[in-house]
Amino acid sequence: MDVVEAVSAKIGADRVGVRLAPYVTFKDMACPEIVDTILLAAKHLSALGVAYLHLSEADWDDAPKVPESFRIELRNVFKGSIIVAGRYCVERANEVIEKGYADLVAFGRAFIANPDLPYRLANQLPLSPFDKGPLFGGSAAGYTDYPSYKTALGAVMHSSDNGVA
Repeated sequence: MDVVEAVSAKIGADRVGVRLAPYVTFKDMACPEIVDTILLAAKHLSALGVAYLHLSEADWDDAPKVPESFRIELRNVFKGSIIVAGRYCVERANEVIEKGYADLVAFGRAFIANPDLPYRLANQLPLSPFDKGPLFGGSAAGYTDYPSYKTALGAVMHSSDNGVA
């Protein structure tokens, strides 16, 4: 809180956001007091007037789910914008927004693998799978090597024109 207060004093709380990770148990980070701690922090951050709270939700296959009761309580104590992230699909994103639990949904890995993600989502097009292999380097392949849907479709159409399947 000292850091948030100091930064807010310098640039204004309305230009500050805080990212927290409820229910993340990766690498033995499970804390039995995390929910109470996050709710207390959210109440304080709301009183400070920070612009947003960004929740990084656990996103591995058997990750703990964020209960609706936590979302409701968080919305009650934090009056700023709430952003959520963590393996969201369009349906789940729309659900948390429609229920008022979040104002925005972040699509991190999906954006890396699909540089035209808004276009694909708006047109209900298939998403390219995310490859975590080159995520932190190791070769020349990486973030900028995923094609847009139109580019990938054009490559498939061009190769089929040449008799290549």
